[in-house]
Parts: sequence; structure tokens; C-alpha cells
Amino acid sequence: MCQHIFIDIIGQNEKAVLNPTGAWQTMCHSVLPEVVVPRLFTICLLILAMIPAVARAANENPTQIRGFSIQLTDPNSKDAYIKAIDELADMGCTWLNFAVAARQENVKSEAISIAWQNIPSQKDIEQILRHARARGMHTMLMPMVLLNKAEKKEWRGVIAPNNWDNWFASYTAYITFMAKIAQKCDVTLFCVGSELLSTEPFRDRWADTIAEIKKHYKGKLTYSANWDHYHYDEIKKRGGPAFWDLLDYIGLNNYHELADKPGATVQQLNKAWEPIKKDILNFVQKQKKPFLFTEVGWHNLDCTINQPWNYVAEGTINLNEQLRAYESFVATWSTVPASQCMGAFVWEWRPGSKPDDHGTYSLQGTPALEVVKKWMQEKQKQ
Repeated sequence: MCQHIFIDIIGQNEKAVLNPTGAWQTMCHSVLPEVVVPRLFTICLLILAMIPAVARAANENPTQIRGFSIQLTDPNSKDAYIKAIDELADMGCTWLNFAVAARQENVKSEAISIAWQNIPSQKDIEQILRHARARGMHTMLMPMVLLNKAEKKEWRGVIAPNNWDNWFASYTAYITFMAKIAQKCDVTLFCVGSELLSTEPFRDRWADTIAEIKKHYKGKLTYSANWDHYHYDEIKKRGGPAFWDLLDYIGLNNYHELADKPGATVQQLNKAWEPIKKDILNFVQKQKKPFLFTEVGWHNLDCTINQPWNYVAEGTINLNEQLRAYESFVATWSTVPASQCMGAFVWEWRPGSKPDDHGTYSLQGTPALEVVKKWMQEKQKQ
């Protein structure tokens, strides 16, 4: 009799937690010696307490990342972000990357600050992150740094403050603040930085920053390196990040120029991927850890294959160019096991975007979205 009651409680742990005594003990007392009941009851409670942890462990070990990125850029659009999460969850998306940016004045600045007038409030960010988790989705939080003022060819990848110690102190304060939010909101994966090319050779400074992050965030860590800047030359002490060994995954954005002009076929794009794929997988093997594409995307203009990185590109909308780019990406990478490639975040999903928005990367209403949906939903390799 008590065996059946035990199974019933396991199957209805919510009822058991709300009312763990009463009927259980009363019914068991009628068939078991009084001395056994407290021990059995204690065992039952321990097993019940373990169930959420077991479920969580299973939930936190997905086979592969296949999801979208959402930029949190509007302080007044929390409801739109929540709606976007629901849209993506309903189409089978199981991973979301939330990108949020702080600011520094220019490439020479030493101070970084969060301009709350440009992003959702901390409370709203936390609600957005928690809503994604409540919908059963895994999340990554990717804090970035943007420039308020930039001359031609200036961007966060070429910052050159007069005092690097001051800059890293400010950056560490910012990134650990965001890491605390990530921990508080059960974020699955935290990105310690994005495309900060000129900072990447400073291993010791990054080691200190990552150590501070680990004090506040207990999940997995990655960094988003540029597609052409992820190798570090130990001899010349230059190149990409010198701190991959301190992270769980290698992170790369992906804006490779797969052709020099529009019109390439999927087969031609697949061929262009071959040396890129070989180089990345060889690097991954040497590093002895998998990588993920922290960003992968093509805008909707006719130059998207030869200028995928150009978010201010000019030209005419050509959704077929975008479609072929995604078809080739899926064909190239979807069969690589998670032990080598942890997957990718599509850049991006912008709430309310339409396919005729000039230069948008967002895929609402496009033929490419059907390719991405199928990719997200198909059985993933271990």
C-alpha cells in the first residue's frame, strides 16, 4: 500500500510539497511499524527534494545551441521583447541570446558606463531573462561596449585608452554587474566580452576580470571573437584572445565574405565554407573545447553574401540572396557534432521587423526563416 502511495507522491510532487504530511503518514501508520514510518517519510522527502535538481540538470545539458539573438536597445519595449520571446518559443526555438550594451565616449576613453536611457531598466532586463527561462528556453547574456563618438573606421575593436588599467577596472565593474544579473536570472551561458580585439592579447588583465566574473556567476562562460581574429600567436604575442583556456567554450561571430559579388549558388557557397570550416575545427581540436557561433546572420540586401558584416549597407532588398546564405550555413554546419560545434545564435530577431525593412537582419516573413526553423527543430547531433 505504501509503495503505491510513494509512487503517487513522486508523480504529484507539487501536491506533496504543499501538503507533505497528513494522509501519507495516516495511511502508512496503518500498515507499517511506527519506528519505520519517520525514516521512510524522510527518505520520501529527500527524493522529492532531488527531483527539481535532476530535472534541472537534464535541462541544463542541451545537445546543441540553435537559437536567435535579441538586442535589448529600447527602454520602453519590455512588452515587445516578451512578445518576441513568446513568438520564438512557439516556433520551437530553445535558445536565446540577449545582447545589451554599455557605452564609452570614444576609443581613447577609460570609463565605461551603462546608459539606462538606451536600454531597458535592470528590473525589465531581469523580467525578460526570467520570462525566457519560464518558457523553457536556455539563455545567454552578451554584454557589449559601444562608442558614443566614432571616427571613420573606429569601433570597439580598436579602442586604445591611455591607461589600460583604468579601462579594465571600469570594464570589470560593468561585466561583473551584468554577471550578477545573469546569476540572479538563471542564465545558462554568459559571454564575458564581444569583439574587443585590441584588448585580447592582455591575458593577465583578462584573467583577473574572468576571475571576478566567476565569483558572481556559476554557469558556463564564453567570449565572442571576430570571425577573422580568434587565433592567438604565442610567439608574436598578438592576434585573437589569449585566454581561451579560461573559458568553457570558444565563441566566434560569423560574417565571412563567402563570395566577392552577389549571385553565388548554394553549391558555390558550400565550397567557400570548406577552408573556413577546416581552419575552425583544427583550432577547436588544438584548444580541446567546442566552439559556438555567437552571431551568424545575413541582412536582406543584394550584397549580403559579400558584405554580411555591413549593417549600414546600401542596395536593393534580395531575399533570395539571404535564403541561399542560410541554406549553405545549415548544410555546412548542422552535421558537426556538439562536441566540436556547440551551435549558433542567428543574428537577429528584432521585435516588429518586416521583410521589407531595408537592411534588416531580422527574419520575420522571409524564406530564410523557414530554413532556420527547420534547422532549430531537427534532431541535433551529440
